[in-house]
Order: sequence, then C-alpha cells, then structure tokens
Amino acid sequence: MSAKIRIFLSVALLLLGVSSAMAEASFKVVPPGNVVEGRKFSLTFRLSDGEANAPKAPVLDGCTLLYGPSVSTMSSTEIENGRMSSSTSIDYSFIYSADKAGTVTVPAVSVNAGGHALSSRSVTFKVLPPDRNAAAGAAAGQGSNPREQVQQADASQRISPDDLLIRISFNKTHVYEQEAVIATIKVYTTTDITSIMPKKQPVFEGFLSEELPVTLEPETEHYNGRNYTTAVLKRCLLYPQKSGRLTVNSGQYDVVVRTYETVNMGYFMTRRPVQQTVTTNSNQATLNVEALPEPRPEGFNGAVGSFSVSTELSPEVLRTNEAATYSYIVKGTGNIKYLTAPTIEFPAGFDRYTPKTDIDARVSGADMTGTYRIDYTVVPQEPGKFTIPGGTFVYFDPSSRKYETIDTRSYDVNVARGSATSVAAVEQRAIDNTITDIRHIHTSPEVPVVYRGRLFHSLWYWLAYVLVVVALVAVVFSYRRTLRLRADVTGRRLARANRVALKRLRAARGFMQAGKPDEFYQELARALWGYVSDKLGIAPSQLVRDNIAARLEAYGASPEETQAVIDVLDECEQARFTPDHSADEVSALYNRATAAINGLEGVKRKL
Repeated sequence: MSAKIRIFLSVALLLLGVSSAMAEASFKVVPPGNVVEGRKFSLTFRLSDGEANAPKAPVLDGCTLLYGPSVSTMSSTEIENGRMSSSTSIDYSFIYSADKAGTVTVPAVSVNAGGHALSSRSVTFKVLPPDRNAAAGAAAGQGSNPREQVQQADASQRISPDDLLIRISFNKTHVYEQEAVIATIKVYTTTDITSIMPKKQPVFEGFLSEELPVTLEPETEHYNGRNYTTAVLKRCLLYPQKSGRLTVNSGQYDVVVRTYETVNMGYFMTRRPVQQTVTTNSNQATLNVEALPEPRPEGFNGAVGSFSVSTELSPEVLRTNEAATYSYIVKGTGNIKYLTAPTIEFPAGFDRYTPKTDIDARVSGADMTGTYRIDYTVVPQEPGKFTIPGGTFVYFDPSSRKYETIDTRSYDVNVARGSATSVAAVEQRAIDNTITDIRHIHTSPEVPVVYRGRLFHSLWYWLAYVLVVVALVAVVFSYRRTLRLRADVTGRRLARANRVALKRLRAARGFMQAGKPDEFYQELARALWGYVSDKLGIAPSQLVRDNIAARLEAYGASPEETQAVIDVLDECEQARFTPDHSADEVSALYNRATAAINGLEGVKRKL
C-alpha cells in the first residue's frame, strides 16, 4: 500500500470519527425563573452544534423588550480514546422589563440552522407582585434577588419572624386512604443563609413515607405580600394509613444567617458581614384523609391508584416433576410498593413453592409508578388435564372515586408424563437371566459367634448412655434458648446493631476514598442513626436529637459518649448545606463516628 493511500485513509477515518462524534443541532429556551414586577430579566435562547441568524424577539404579555439580542458563543473540543468530539453553543439573550404580575407564556421561537428549521418549546414563568416593602428596596437600590434589600440593613437590627420562615405544605388538601400526597419542607428567607441545622425534625405519624431527592437551588416566591428566596429542604412521598385529620408536628431549626453592619473607618464608611444564629419553628400541617367507600368489595386488599393486571404461564406445555412458573404482574400508578400478594388456588396435583416478589417502582410526578411481579414456582406431580383458575384484582381509583375490578384469565393445561419420575412410580421388573454379575444370597452353615457377656454390663454401653443424655439436655436447652431469642425482638436488634453499623461504615469509607462527599455523609449518618435505633430499641420515626440524648443517658452512656454521637450527627446534617470540606476533615469525622460507635458498644445497660 502506497504512502498516499495510507494518508488518504487516515484522513478519511479521522473525518469519519469527527463527524460521528458531532451531536445533532438543537435549539431551546432557558427560562428566566420567577421574576418580580418592575424588575429587569433576561430571556435566553440557546443553539447547540449549529449556526443560524439571531431569532426574532418574542412578544411577552405584560413585559417590555428593552434591548437584544446579545450574542455569546462557546465551543469545546475533546479527544478521548482516540476519538475526537467537538461542541458549540450560541446564546441569544433578550432583556425585558416585567411590567405586570401574572403568568407569562414564552411562545415557540424558530431558527433556520443549516437548512433545517429548529423550534424551541413553549414555556411559562411567573411575574410576582412587588414586595410590600418595595419602596424601601427602591431607595436602597434595585436588585433581582430579595436578599439584596436585607443586605443593606445593619446587623444591629433583629431579624423579624417574617424575614425567615420554614413551612410544611402538602400538594393536596384532601386525599383518600393510601392515596399519594407529597409533603414539602421549604425555607423562605429575605437574608443570606449560611447553614440550617434541624434540632427537631417533623414526624409523619400515620403515613408510610419515602423521602424524595431535592436540589438546593434557590427560587423567588411571593408569599403573604412579600417576595422571598426559597429552597426545598425536604420532600416526602406519603401514603396515609388511616382516615381523619392527620397532623405533621412542627419542627425546630437552628439557622445561621449573614447580615451586614456599617463600620466607620474615619475617612470612609465600609460594611462587613456578621453571622447570627436564629432558632425558628416550622408550622404544623394538617391533611384531611377520607376513608375508602363502604362496603369494600370482596378481594380488595388495599390497592389504591390506577392499575392493569396480566398473568403468564411458562412453559405452556407442562410435564410431571418439571418446574413451571406462573407469573402475576401488576402495572400502574399508586401504592404499588405496598401491594399484597394475591392467593392463587393451584390444582391439588401441583406442588407449590415460596413465591418470588420483584418490585420495580419509581417516582413519577406526584405518585409512584412501576411494576409489581410475583413468580410462583409449581411442579405438577400427576399427568392429566388441570385448570389453573383465574381471579380478580380489585383496586380503588381516586380519580373516579369508585372500585375497579380486573379479571385474570384461567389456564386449561394438559400435564404430560415427564422423563423424570419418582421412586415410588418405578415399576418392578424381573431380572434378566443373561445378567451374570448378580448372585443369589445363600445361608452359611457355620455356627454364628455367641457373645457370652451382656451388653449393658460393659463400660462402653454406660459411656454411650451418658453421652446420649448429655446431648439430649443440650438440645433441649439450645431449643429453649432459640425460642427465647426469637421472642426477644429488642435483643435481636441489639445483637445485630454493631454488625450493621460496621457494614455501613465500610460503605461510607469507600465513598470517602472515592472522593464522593455527599454519599459519604449520607451513609455515615445512616450508620449512626441505624446503630442508635437498634441499640436503644427506638423506631426510626422517633429518632430525634433530644430523644436520642435522653435515651442514651438513661441507657447508661456517659455525657461525653452521648455528646460524641450528637456532634457527629449534627456535622453530617450540616454537611448538606456546607458541602466544602477538606479530605482531613472528612477523615477526622469518619474516625470520630467509628470511635462513637465503639464507645457505645462497651456501655452496659442500666438495670
């Protein structure tokens, strides 16, 4: 192969790699988020991996276009494993003035990129009413963030209760039993927040709770006539377990805020930040839960939502002594993780084994969506015709407010005789005369040996007798001890507390070594919370800071050991809001957590 051909192929392959790595052009709008009436905001359209003329500024109701577009371009090229990839993006920004409060719709905007028409999707955002203290804010200077107004105030002024709120709210005001509802704990502030440390967490009593992931990205929200910077602290997907008015108790939080004070430097005035710690309580949130309608139909086992049911039988041709799988599959949205396995009546000639349950569920919108699958393993023992009867699946649909029934199909199966049969079914056959390696058993004419001594007079007999008695006594004591341990739930939790904690500590250490601080703090907190729960016999829903301190002292822990546990828990919680930590600080916190658990392991419970 000549040098020119090799060069040509190399260039062709390089161009092919670059073209395959380039992404397809896209065009989208970057929403501005909520803005305040009378303020300016930027609306940006982003074109990725393409070139086009600037789009035409969209007309927004209640907003005035001031100028634009301003264009900014960014490009990057990467080579990884011999493959080259490049990307470009062009931002077209328009500056508007928000003239009137309300919901603003940004219409779809189109551009022509390389002969292809690309359109952005239509989005909406809110223009919030002006703050009731807008006049004071205007005198201090305009800003797009409500915290800018407070930063102009002296630190000597006390932070009023209206400047810092923590609210618990539900996304619905009225639900049925087992119907999903989302609870949100959100902070509202007009000042800078450095950290938030919960002293007493709200308890969701009467609910099955599943915590949802949150992002601490601030937003602007209008509440009680004021504009606040808000951030979600916690979101939980709840399923109420009883009817009536269910109340989530108030939580208590220590919040470190940053204010500014004026300092006279002689020839000029300057401002410096000052931190204050404010203790605030959240509100109590109440939810009205309605009982499911009566009478409840036969076969209803608490399923609430919208579901579909199917069954499968594999293989379709059954044989005796060969396993088959009968699958019961529920798909839909609702309390799918908490469904009850149905009872399937298999024919009398089928051996049934413990079913296997597989749940694949995820949060979708304001509820749980997924699949609930149960696999029953059965083994036919007799050939013939059998029927696996169908059944009914009953669920309550909150949207229609009535019970729905789904009938599952029945299976008529012919069971053939399998190749493997039981020993009892083997037919007796006569021995072939041609078989020469089997001989008849003949009686011996010799006189058998007669033992003249008695067996129970020998030493070996009495030694064996004593050993049997000792073994019997040991088995009885062991059996009674096993029954006692099984009945002692608290003792079993205490026995496995250290083992479970060490397993979670190893996982936390792995996250620490991998440089994943968020996963490290979460797993370290789980290890300590779980250990204290098992050690003290406290339900996870009752694990609060004050309760742990009191129970540890009552258990017999010293004040130093109790404070060591509380300090580690506080630092793990505070790490969610102050994520910047050095490797030495992370390693030191891990060692302190390990020492705290080892210290509690040596504590003897008070009688």
